[in-house]
Amino acid sequence: MLTTFVKVNYRRLLLLALFSLFLYSTFFFLWYVVDPGRTTKEFTSPWNILLFLVESVITHYILIFEVIIPAMHKERKYRYLLMITMLLFLIKFILNYGYFLIQRDNNVVSTKTSLSLNTMSWLLLIVYIFNIITSFSIALYVEWIRKGKERIMLEKQRTEAELSALKHQINPHFLFNSLSFIYGKVIKLDKETADSILILANIMRYALGKSDAMDGQVSIMDELEHAKNVIEINQRRHNRQLYIHYEEQIDDQSIRIIPLVLITLVENAFKHGDLHNAAHPMQIKVYTHVNEFSFYIRNKKGKGIKELSNGVGLQNISQQLSLTYGHRCSFMLQDEEQFFSVSLKINWNI
Repeated sequence: MLTTFVKVNYRRLLLLALFSLFLYSTFFFLWYVVDPGRTTKEFTSPWNILLFLVESVITHYILIFEVIIPAMHKERKYRYLLMITMLLFLIKFILNYGYFLIQRDNNVVSTKTSLSLNTMSWLLLIVYIFNIITSFSIALYVEWIRKGKERIMLEKQRTEAELSALKHQINPHFLFNSLSFIYGKVIKLDKETADSILILANIMRYALGKSDAMDGQVSIMDELEHAKNVIEINQRRHNRQLYIHYEEQIDDQSIRIIPLVLITLVENAFKHGDLHNAAHPMQIKVYTHVNEFSFYIRNKKGKGIKELSNGVGLQNISQQLSLTYGHRCSFMLQDEEQFFSVSLKINWNI
């Protein structure tokens, strides 16, 4: 257990050990200016150095990675984090105060020059406040680095997505003009087929287009409109013999989302699902409230050979959502023996 923890977090522990060693050197210098003889005797003890490093590393690790950063991300309840903090400093106080009493009672330090009990209590309190301040500063620095890496990764993924789209955009204007020409010819003979061509053209225009917004997101109404177009075109392909239950409640139309996320989830259900069973239809549920969005899709698995999946995969979708919305987003996949479901929730109030 401990070995695994050290292997996973050895970089953090090493950096905290170096930081603790820097703090110890700083304290040594400050005390040496005041009392060189006593400082050299007490601060150069290998046992005291080791104790300080171990205590400092444990204290800063718990405060930074178990309390402050989880509090920033709202991953745990504040009451639980406060309890961890109080318990940590209570244990530290008992150990530090007890060690001081043992040294004094065993005459390790002179009772004439040693600190009084009351002064020692205040000194420990100041040190604990210093621990909190330094831990908070390090946590802010860690978060700044993490967000910088996320921004770089997001830009890289967006660039790769744009390059991938360009590879498949073989003169889209020619493609749309050709579809418009075919639509004009077919509508005279078969209106339903012509309408299917128009729906397909709209889907492709939306998929190949780019959002003009600075955040690269689109209106939820636009995304849902084209998700419904995907449903409609697939129903026409299968002579409307697919069983689909669609449920929608849009209370907040101002919601914005990454484009093609919902469309990809719907398309995957058509590719890999068995939708010809009336007892197990594809289920799609969409809800929006003020600053809240919820999407759920479930389908019965098909038994045949799965089609090759094109475009952005589920893993890429998960990464994009995580980078864009962070802890405000929940993206859950449930892969059962006969059924597959995806649940997406975004809450901007968090």
